[in-house]
Amino acid sequence: MGTKFEPLPGDKPISFNRLMALKQTGDDTFESLTAAWPPGPMKRAFGGHVYAQAMYAASKTVAEGFVVHQMTGYFILPGAIDVPFEYRVRRVRDGGIYCLRSVDVFQQSHAAADGRTPCFTAIMSFKRSERGNKKWQPWEYQNVPKEHIKTEYHRVLEGLNPQDHPLAPASDALWWENSEHLKSVTPIFPGVEARKVDMTKYNGQMKVGGQDGAAISRYRQLLFYRLYQDEESDAVDLNLHAAAHLYTSDRNSLFLIQRTLGYDEVVCSLASLSHTVVFHGFAEDLCMVGEDGRSKWFVQESWTSHGAENRGTHHSVLWDCENGKVIATTIQDGMVRVPSDAVNEVVMGDEKNVKSSKL
Repeated sequence: MGTKFEPLPGDKPISFNRLMALKQTGDDTFESLTAAWPPGPMKRAFGGHVYAQAMYAASKTVAEGFVVHQMTGYFILPGAIDVPFEYRVRRVRDGGIYCLRSVDVFQQSHAAADGRTPCFTAIMSFKRSERGNKKWQPWEYQNVPKEHIKTEYHRVLEGLNPQDHPLAPASDALWWENSEHLKSVTPIFPGVEARKVDMTKYNGQMKVGGQDGAAISRYRQLLFYRLYQDEESDAVDLNLHAAAHLYTSDRNSLFLIQRTLGYDEVVCSLASLSHTVVFHGFAEDLCMVGEDGRSKWFVQESWTSHGAENRGTHHSVLWDCENGKVIATTIQDGMVRVPSDAVNEVVMGDEKNVKSSKL
């Protein structure tokens, strides 16, 4: 392959620019240069890596001025961390204002490496600014006030800066947080600094088995995040910054569903099936660096709505903390399988005996 494939250092974060680095290997074909982060000792790639990098690869094929505004991806096979991802971009359409790309992602480690079955596939739309166009009108809106995060969650945020909250765990479940072994073998989350807010005072205690629909509808999780930058930052690439938002939007998403169901001490099987992100407003809203050149804080506000048949939905809104502006809406469809013994104990009314499974 000629180019060295770089593993993660593990004991320290790396910049997002370095994490997303790509090598062009052919016409509209790109290869990752840095290994994906594994959420645990299973050595499977974090799904947000391939999701974000697929868009970033596609952005290399669009004209200057086009920035992603919507993406939907489907997770087909688990990703490995010891071999590069290959991104094959298809130019679906090039228009004056919008252009469309699809991306199929492959790895040589898969049995399906004959080229017929990708491990991930996605379609995304890019948009050029319409400022200066005679049809353009300067309007924008959002259905919540700018002060929503501060006012709604003042009980858990008051007196704390984003950096005062603890780093988000590799897997947001109590069985993980209580295991010193799992913490010690998991590399530091690269590219983006992510800090989880303790929402106990806001959410209260969840009832096991998802039996309290009102409590589930109120349940929320906040995650503050910002870029890890290179020492010498290059010119801002808005598609790279958009990729950082995409990357973080998948962070610990399905564990929220497990927590709302009261199974946070149970080892459940979780897997993303599809993930959609819609960016709102102007492309410059996606910029994660302030005028002073320092990384800006954003926050993801997450919840779940409905679920059944071993599937649940994860929703979130991404906010610019400084300006009180919603920059994106996300929805994810995920597999959530609770061990049958835990479910049976709840059905029989013995909620107290639901225990953590062993890895």
